[in-house]
Parts: sequence; structure tokens; C-alpha cells
Amino acid sequence: MSATVYNATMAEENRTKRNTFEDMVFTLFALLLLAQILNNIPIFLEERFGLTFGGSPSGVLLASAALSMDTPLGTRVSTPNGTAYYGTAGDEGSELGTFPPGTSLVLKDGPVEDALGERWWYVEDPDTGNGGWVLEDVLVKDGVGGLSAATKLGTKVRSIVDGILWQSPAALVALGSMRVGEWGILADGPKEKNGTRWWYFDREGSDDDGWVPESMLTLFSEKGWHSGSLVVGTRDTDLFERAGGGTVLGFLREGERAKVVGGPTMIGGVYWWEVEKDDGTRGWITESALEDGGMRGVMKGIVTTIVVIGTIITIILVGGIVYVTVRTNQIRAREAKRIKAAVPKAMQPKRNDRWDRVQEHVASDNPNDWRHAIIEADIMLDEIVTRMGYQGNTLGDRLKQVARGDMRTIDSAWEAHRVRNQIAHEGSDYILTQREAKRIIDLYGAVFEEFKFI
Repeated sequence: MSATVYNATMAEENRTKRNTFEDMVFTLFALLLLAQILNNIPIFLEERFGLTFGGSPSGVLLASAALSMDTPLGTRVSTPNGTAYYGTAGDEGSELGTFPPGTSLVLKDGPVEDALGERWWYVEDPDTGNGGWVLEDVLVKDGVGGLSAATKLGTKVRSIVDGILWQSPAALVALGSMRVGEWGILADGPKEKNGTRWWYFDREGSDDDGWVPESMLTLFSEKGWHSGSLVVGTRDTDLFERAGGGTVLGFLREGERAKVVGGPTMIGGVYWWEVEKDDGTRGWITESALEDGGMRGVMKGIVTTIVVIGTIITIILVGGIVYVTVRTNQIRAREAKRIKAAVPKAMQPKRNDRWDRVQEHVASDNPNDWRHAIIEADIMLDEIVTRMGYQGNTLGDRLKQVARGDMRTIDSAWEAHRVRNQIAHEGSDYILTQREAKRIIDLYGAVFEEFKFI
């Protein structure tokens, strides 16, 4: 019975150490998982629901610059990536020339649908007078991004369409490509080329940067509104004839609804939006005076509430995991101490006298004493293994049953025991030096110290 208690004590201490490490790993994993979930929430909302807290969805960006059947003639457009122009709509065999990337054009005729259902517009370069029919897909509206010659370097922008990053506006050597919706900052510019302004687009987190036409970019606003977005006034504010001020055209009261019809435009580091009230009054207003309205605002409010509540609950649960882990370890530690205290003192014998004799033998100048020291230490090892509850005809049989978790020094025990067997079997034929004898005794000593036997 006493041997069983001793074995239970040692096994419990080893299990406590393993479980403590496993609990620490689990807690760390839970915290990392929480951080990953919180980091991916905005991405999930944009991809699945079109709701975003960091900018407009890519589809909205593209739609804000795209032409439609209702686009009026005389509208200024641009070819961000350049395009060929033709003498006849839909007839790509009548190529007349090529408009370079960024060329500013004017719609003169169209749209005309070809046999494949694609729309064509007749456009003209006002600087050169060159004109022809081009596909609608290669054109974007000028001025939809809200940038101007006065836009400050360092301003955050976002790409409206897919495009190419060029080495310079004059030398059209491609450095890379950009996807619709990518973010970056204006690092240089503007430079005039082909009737349009060019900016150096410094993409966030990438060395793949370059020059792009202004028509490819839009100001980056945290609000993510676009034409048709419903907004609500946050305070009583004037509506101005242009971004930045001018004649007052109307008044938007706190809580009054309006619809976004233009913008954003940055003036002096402040975003401005053009809005239209229900009575038809239009005017420009600062972004800080507006907030989301309609279902978009309601949905954002609901989603934000869910995210906040979910985050609080998750933090509470993670805190609970940490608390339970700490309390469990405390209970295990107390139980291990209680079990150890219950072990009879007789089960914790101090074998210092025997160990002292072993040390005296190995320090002797007589080789027979060295052999006697190893044999005596092996007897002490056999007593420890037997008290741990392992069964077998010999010490070797019992050592085979010992798990590494129950004896950290099992390798030392095996090596020392093998030398003892060689001494027992070979007798005086086994060559044993005093240095080797001391090393073997040290192996036994490591085992005895682990189990507080010495």
C-alpha cells in the first residue's frame, strides 16, 4: 500500500507539470484565435454584405466611375490604361490610332451596341482633335475621385479600376499592376501628361508602386459613401455651392435625411460631399456633419452592436478560460502537496549513510572497492524502482516498465545498470578505471536526487 502511495505521488507531480504546459498552450491558442477573428471581421463584412468600416466596396468604386446608357454627350472621360480607336463602332478592323494611357477625352456620339451587345462611344481628344469609336469598358468618368491639383501629397487614395503602374508619365514602362480597391498614398505629383494629371501611387505594404492617371484614383474616406448613399445630418449645417465654402444654397438640420450625389473632395485636409435633400436642394457639406442613414445606417448600427457584444462576450469567455486554468493549476498543486504530505515518513528514508559508504568506496585506491560501490548503488536503485510499484524478476525487467514521464533520469539508470551487469558477469576481467567508476556513480546519484533518495 505504501509503495502505491509513493508511486501515486510521483505520477501526480509529473502529470501536473504536463497539464500546466498544455493549459498554457491552450490559453495562448485561444488568445491568438480571438485576435484573428477580430482582425477578419471587417473583411468578412465587406465581402459578404458590402458593409465596411474602412472604405467603399470594390464594386461601388467601379460603378462610380463607369459609363452608362444615360451618360450625357460632352462628358469628360479618360482611358486609364490607353486604348485603340476605330472608324466604325464594333468594327475592330478599322483601327485609326491609339490613345495613350491617361488621355482625357470628350464623349461626342453614342452609345452604339454591336452584335455582341457591347457599347461603343465616339470620343475625341480635345488637344489633338483625334477621335474614333472605343469600347465603353475602357473608359471612366473624369473627376469622380475628388482629386485636384491642390490635393496634398501623403493623402490616402484608393484605385477605382484595375490598371498598370508606370515608371513615369512620359516613359510608359510598366512596373506592375494594381487591382480595383487597393489602398495607397500619393507620394509624388501631380504631373501633366496627355491632358490629365498623373500621381505616384505608393501602395501600402508593397514595393510594387508607380505612376497612374488621376482618373484611376479616388480619395480614401472612412465613410465609404458613394452616389445614392443615404446620410443624416449630425448638426445644423449650411449647404454650400462648392466644396470648401462659397454661397449658401440651403440648410441641413440635425437628423434631416439627404442623398449623396457627389464627392468626396478634400479641401484643406477636410472631406466634403455634395448632397441632395428631399425637396431637391443641393449643396456641399463637410463629412463630419453627416452620418450613415437609411438601411445602411441601421445595418451598420446592428452589425456594430453585434460585434461589440460578441467581442465583450468573447473577452469574458477568454477571461473565464484563463481563470479556470489558473484555479485548476492551483487545485492540482494543493492536491499534490496533500498527497505528498500523506506519504509516511518511512517511505521517504534518508539513505545518506549508505550513499556515504558508496562515495567512500569509489574514492578508495582499491579497484575492488570501486566495483563494490557500483553494486551497492545498483541495489539502492532496485529499491527505488520496486517502491514505485513496478514488478519483474530482475531490475532490468522492472526498468523496462518505467515510463519516461515517471522517471526523467531513466537513461542514466539504464546506463549505470548495464555497467553493473558487466561487472557482475565478467568479474575481474572487466576493466574499470576509477574515473569511469566515478562517472557511473554520478549517474546513480542523478536518479537518487530526482526521487530525493539522497
